[in-house]
Amino acid sequence: MSIYSTWLTIEDDRQVQASMAAEGIRYEVVGGPIRRDAPLVYRGSHVLPSGRDPRGGYVHVSAIPDHVQREGRRPPYDYLRLSVSEDVVGDNDATVVLTRRQVVELRDVLTTWLESRPRE
Repeated sequence: MSIYSTWLTIEDDRQVQASMAAEGIRYEVVGGPIRRDAPLVYRGSHVLPSGRDPRGGYVHVSAIPDHVQREGRRPPYDYLRLSVSEDVVGDNDATVVLTRRQVVELRDVLTTWLESRPRE
């Protein structure tokens, strides 16, 4: 059982349902809106992305909640798990654990990027 709690998932729930069904697993969204906005599929550094590009995969952000206890270790646990994949079920994914300092750096660069773009 995972010690991580998911804080954010960006994926298309219909894609997840179809992938799970192909594996014989029933998947149902409970208690929240059904997401229809999977990330854009990366097509290379030479390709300018468009809102009409194919979508797929996911981004998951997870953290260790304070109720998780380990002998000799006490919360808060300053680690954030970041998972990214181009497909929902398969081996084409990457998961890393970021330290608090790395999360601060990521936050700062994301904030800088957001503030450099006009609001929609």
